[in-house]
Amino acid sequence: MRYWLLTTEFPPFYGGGISTYCDQTCRMLSEAGHDVTVFLPCFDKSFSPSSNQGKVRIIRFNPSEFSEASSSLGFEANLSFAFAEAVIGEIEKHGKPDLIESQEYQGIAYFLLQKKHLDYTPLEGVSILITIHAPSFLYLEFNQAPLYKHPAFWTGEMERFCIRAADAVISPSAFLPESIKDLMELDDIKVQVVPNPYDSPSLALSVPAFEHREVLFFGKITPQKGCLELITCMSELWNEGLTVPLKMIGGGNYFFHPFQMDFTDYLKKKFKKYINEGLLSFEGQIKPQEIHEKLAKAQVVVIPSIVDNLPYTVLESMAAGKVLLASIQGGQSEVIQHGETGFLFDHHKEESFRESLNEILALSPEQHLAIGVRAKQRIRDDYSLSATYKRKMAVIEPLLAEKKIRKDFPLIRKTGVPPIPAFDPGKELLSVVIPYYNMGRFLPETIQSIRSSEYKNIEIVLVNDGSTEPESITALAAYAKDPSIRIIHKKNAGLALARNTGALEAKGEFIAFLDPDDTVAPPYYKHAVRILKAKTNISFAGAWCRYFGASDNVWPNFSPEPPYALLHNTMSTGALVFKTKHFLDAGLNDARMIYGMEDYESLVGMLAKGYRGVAFPETWFNYRIRKDSMAQAFTTDKKLYLYKIIAYKYPDFYGKHAAKLFLILNSNGPSINIDNPTFEESFVDPALLWKRISQLEKANKALLNQTGDTGTNNLSDEDAGPGEWEFANGSKLQEIKAWYHKEYEILPLWYKRFGHLIKIAMGKRKFRK
Repeated sequence: MRYWLLTTEFPPFYGGGISTYCDQTCRMLSEAGHDVTVFLPCFDKSFSPSSNQGKVRIIRFNPSEFSEASSSLGFEANLSFAFAEAVIGEIEKHGKPDLIESQEYQGIAYFLLQKKHLDYTPLEGVSILITIHAPSFLYLEFNQAPLYKHPAFWTGEMERFCIRAADAVISPSAFLPESIKDLMELDDIKVQVVPNPYDSPSLALSVPAFEHREVLFFGKITPQKGCLELITCMSELWNEGLTVPLKMIGGGNYFFHPFQMDFTDYLKKKFKKYINEGLLSFEGQIKPQEIHEKLAKAQVVVIPSIVDNLPYTVLESMAAGKVLLASIQGGQSEVIQHGETGFLFDHHKEESFRESLNEILALSPEQHLAIGVRAKQRIRDDYSLSATYKRKMAVIEPLLAEKKIRKDFPLIRKTGVPPIPAFDPGKELLSVVIPYYNMGRFLPETIQSIRSSEYKNIEIVLVNDGSTEPESITALAAYAKDPSIRIIHKKNAGLALARNTGALEAKGEFIAFLDPDDTVAPPYYKHAVRILKAKTNISFAGAWCRYFGASDNVWPNFSPEPPYALLHNTMSTGALVFKTKHFLDAGLNDARMIYGMEDYESLVGMLAKGYRGVAFPETWFNYRIRKDSMAQAFTTDKKLYLYKIIAYKYPDFYGKHAAKLFLILNSNGPSINIDNPTFEESFVDPALLWKRISQLEKANKALLNQTGDTGTNNLSDEDAGPGEWEFANGSKLQEIKAWYHKEYEILPLWYKRFGHLIKIAMGKRKFRK
């Protein structure tokens, strides 16, 4: 079997749970005679693209090399895009694997699974298995991180899609699928439990007696791992007279958002008293070869996770014959039998930790040794490479034999809309509607792009919305006798009604809209119609947008789903291809959208009715940027007016998702300023900004009396006084000024109050804090 494994972590560069899992899995499969290849991102330009590590082949790739996406996607999304490109590139060079396994973490298989279900030829017949390790949409909650802030929220959406789109899903514990079932729809997905494989030289050794009466924490120092709760419980016992010390071994470098500092530093500050008394110590990260030496010295190893899958620290500690005290809030509760192979406690029961720890500390040396022996035996019997291989192959073999072909496209959230009947092969006409008003100089290029399409069964419906320019009328007349083009003349009534007129006149089973200054790439319509015919639950299809004219940027598109699609349009809706029946049912444009966004309102209408669409990750739609275009005159107030119309039109739909919409807006700021959810939003609270600059003004009144346009003043650095603060980048304040003026239209007031501050900041003078 040709087995490909996609991962972000692999030895020797990483030593965490996913890294250990991948290392052990590769050993397990290669020793069973399978051909194993690992795909691993590497940002070091000096890396070797291909190498061997034992019997395992390693393919390294630099995600920044895929320029089409690297500048248009945030880190996690670009990483996923690069994985897809690397895998497809390898298939085209050396043929297909039998199976691809990927972690769900960071959504690295998102674009690969998108392309698989969009029926990309290289992925035809390739089964993709997702192993759930550590979904960020669950763990961020317990790490007290801003779960709904971009890009974290979107990465969570990518992870959810990976789980729903996989051909099979496995988890090393039953605990984790149960934990995420309220965070995503899992009722129709069978998550099979396959334990993590673990083999270590320590499994063949006898169990040593512990050297020190100490409690050892071993793992990442993050909130989710229960570090705060552990030290809190221990501090209560220390206050009562317990003298057993606690050693914290592990790294993390985790930024603790509630206190805006490193989590380890937060713990050291909070529990400084016990550090000074020698009861608490932080040993830092240790080398893998030092683990067993550290474990051997401890009387008890504590795994206090407040949520977890199946930490390798549990398997490693039990394999070393250590007595464990672990929380039941994780897959560890499925490995440990209380009092037999270790001990368990419940975070939700106040005295649980205290009682279990006291029970361990009261063990005789013989009892301690016996539990260690049983723990080691448990790992040897049920988690060895051979034992896990049998359980894993029980999942893989039916998967390879079935080769199921899905007739639906996997959606993150179900819609309740019944499957759409198959299309009559004779009804494949595509009607391309061009709403036209005084755009004669661009029309020939647009029509030529349609005629260059690889899909040939097309009619063009040109809706002349009362053009007045002689040049545009002449350009229109040139197509009057063209049999492939129908021209409909109407009174000028705006873009929305022009689009509606064309849709109602269209004869095709499929319909697309294209503005008369935009173009499409030759493959677009062929693949859009193909996927609309193939997928029973898809009503429209789009593609990434490439700007041309006054810009050459790329705008990536994403299949729109609530809640996010109710805040921001994720598709280049001006060029979507629809199933005509569904567009007429729910997508006709609202004439009230007089300033634009008529296509977005149409999209929301279709989503509200349960119709869904897909986005090809290909730049097949070309959007012209013009200085005199309607979009360039799109002010904030116009957007607010149009968003109000949309929200009032679909109150039930917005109400259904109100809580999540509220959280996304609070985390990222107004959605009218959001362009791409894969990037972090640089949201500035205007009230806080005003307060900060007012504070600067008060602290530097002397500076306001200075004059001149050079940004200089008569104050020396000493005059600035203690606690000085330097604007290291004066242009940043200039940007804030421009942004504030644009959003709140207070330029005269700004200059009156802060003009001198800005000039001095541009000169990089120093300010008091």
